[in-house]
Amino acid sequence: MSKGESFDLCSVKTFAEMSGISIEEAIDWVDSGTIPSMKLADFRMVNLARLREDLAKGKTEFKEGDYCHV
Repeated sequence: MSKGESFDLCSVKTFAEMSGISIEEAIDWVDSGTIPSMKLADFRMVNLARLREDLAKGKTEFKEGDYCHV
């Protein structure tokens, strides 16, 4: 990946590895709506673009249900 390039979506496994948390904890965060995610084909992906946007707006707390998905 070149400088300035970024991911908009990543797998739950990749998010866990980047964040230094267990895959199980990342799955729990996605399932409970604590972090933003979206369905892509048959896979649930972490929505990094939304996460970055909310962090840039000053979001500092992430609670269960913040990002409920259908």
